[in-house]
Amino acid sequence: MRRALWLVLVSTAAHAATVEAPDAFAQEVEDARNEIAAQLQLHAYDLLDELVFRWTQEPPFENESPLVLADVTVPVGFGSGLQALIENHFVSLLVKNPRAKLQLVHCPQCMAMVVHSGAKGTVVARGVDEPETLAKAGVASGSRHALFLDFEAEGAALVLRVRITSLEPNLPIVYARTISTTTASPSLLRSEDKLKSAAEARKEYLDLLEGKGLLLVPISFAVRTYQPNPNAFVATAPLLWLNVGIEAALSQARAWTASFSAGITWAPESHVGWSLTGRVGRLLTGNTVSLTHPDVYAYVGGSVISMYGTGALAFRNNIPTPEDLKASTGTTPNVIFGTLHFGLMARLKNRIAVSAYIETAPALNGSPVLGNFIDLGFTKLQTLGFEVLFCF
Repeated sequence: MRRALWLVLVSTAAHAATVEAPDAFAQEVEDARNEIAAQLQLHAYDLLDELVFRWTQEPPFENESPLVLADVTVPVGFGSGLQALIENHFVSLLVKNPRAKLQLVHCPQCMAMVVHSGAKGTVVARGVDEPETLAKAGVASGSRHALFLDFEAEGAALVLRVRITSLEPNLPIVYARTISTTTASPSLLRSEDKLKSAAEARKEYLDLLEGKGLLLVPISFAVRTYQPNPNAFVATAPLLWLNVGIEAALSQARAWTASFSAGITWAPESHVGWSLTGRVGRLLTGNTVSLTHPDVYAYVGGSVISMYGTGALAFRNNIPTPEDLKASTGTTPNVIFGTLHFGLMARLKNRIAVSAYIETAPALNGSPVLGNFIDLGFTKLQTLGFEVLFCF
């Protein structure tokens, strides 16, 4: 930081010596100046935000008062560009925060060059530097006060000195404040129309990073597809599920999660079923969730599924006989079995997610109706699942 500031201070001399200085050095000076200028702009905005926020809490005047923006000074080397940005931001803050009880007014005489002659000589200066001229300008503009904003870089801190003076020949100070921020800390980037204190702004950022809490309520729409057995005369249609549950983050970074959900499925004249599912997930794309990019989780889980109706016959390990089909007309076939699944989930801002998994049901390894997507020898994977989740 100190090296960059030094480069800024010598930028004028370096520019004058570009014929003799290497191009690489001149470019390094310019890059450093641009970098520091960008940082100072954000910190200057932060100081102005803090100033106007304090005015909204404790206005400098009891009643709404017109005010002349007499002067804005910035650190040496940054010129009128930074001044213009500061003026624009400050005017926007006052317009959007009427509780400050200050109204900026136009004062052409303040910035005009004037000539003042007296017994001691002749002075050529801006109106803002001539008390008598300012006094007349104050009457013309309807304002009795002038505002001076001075920004100075002092070591690793940017300092704002604020003075409101009465438009009288000796310019008496009626309000003065000094606010400082360190350039080693990031600016708060507060919204202009919803100013907050520094503590409230930091808390808002932390709440955003941490989410609304460690618990989420996911609602998902899922489909389970089954590989048909090549020797079977029928195939099992995909099952559509609606799941509702609760998910808990095991740390504030949400690197580990655990969830539990209950689901239902139904198809007319075929089946009705329910499921209970538990999962544990691990974040793969970092040590903490991202606010700008999708987060990818790997998870492992298990389910208990119960099916009722003629559609449940496909989940038996024996081929349905005519007697089974005949019996199903008088009773409701049912089956219950357990599953294990492994999958990946892509989630955006803990609100919307898509998931895919592959599942095995050990009790159905010998099913005459269901085939296998993958046969690992010791177990068979019969199901592919896809989900869309909405978290609340």
